[in-house]
Amino acid sequence: MVQEALRKIGLTEEEIGIYLLLLRKGSSKATLLSKDLGAARTTVYRFLASLHDKGLVGENIQDNVKYFSAVDPRRIPEIIEERAEELREKIPELTSLQGRDLGRAKVELYRGKEGMKTVMRDVLRSGAPYTFIGEVGKYFSEIPIFVLQWLRKIEKARIRGRLLCPADQHFKVAKTEEYRILPRELISGISTWTYGDKTALFIWSEPFFVVLVENEAVTRSNRKTFTYLWNTAKKPAAPHLRKTRLTPA
Repeated sequence: MVQEALRKIGLTEEEIGIYLLLLRKGSSKATLLSKDLGAARTTVYRFLASLHDKGLVGENIQDNVKYFSAVDPRRIPEIIEERAEELREKIPELTSLQGRDLGRAKVELYRGKEGMKTVMRDVLRSGAPYTFIGEVGKYFSEIPIFVLQWLRKIEKARIRGRLLCPADQHFKVAKTEEYRILPRELISGISTWTYGDKTALFIWSEPFFVVLVENEAVTRSNRKTFTYLWNTAKKPAAPHLRKTRLTPA
């Protein structure tokens, strides 16, 4: 729908109504728009000013009366690109304003298997060593093709990973990964990843969720817990072939 397209570029319902009415009328005085829309004239003026600021409405004076007209819809993509270019020029300035307060955390929620894939791509994109505690077999049963492709990319990028897994899991590992065995009672239904300054919690309850926390202090604490468990965990009882379906002892 036309209205939906206009919403996506940031127009309110009132702005959409005025813009479409002006397209149909060609041009109009604010008083006539007010009557057509059944809205107060001051309200119409306010939204006309907003549309003018966005470059979607023009003004002209005829016989000392101000008339408003809608900008040609074919101009809208150009207007959006012009504003995007203005914003690109301001990115260095905006970046310099980013807070460095380690006491604050950025928290994002991802839903479903696609959300899980998004976070795993972020692990790959970061290039940072990662740690993992949890149900590793779930990845091979729920997103098997993706996880195999992901492991190949991890291996190619030479990204190192350490995994703590239960003994009753079936999984594969990359050449750059190490794993150790934890007792089943220490493994919950939530898989915990750390990489860079991020901690990701994969929740294996339908419809599946990932909570991604970006905070150096939180991740450092989780990494310390992982290191403690890593040092107490059992090494695999026997060497296993890489790129082979594994059943840890």
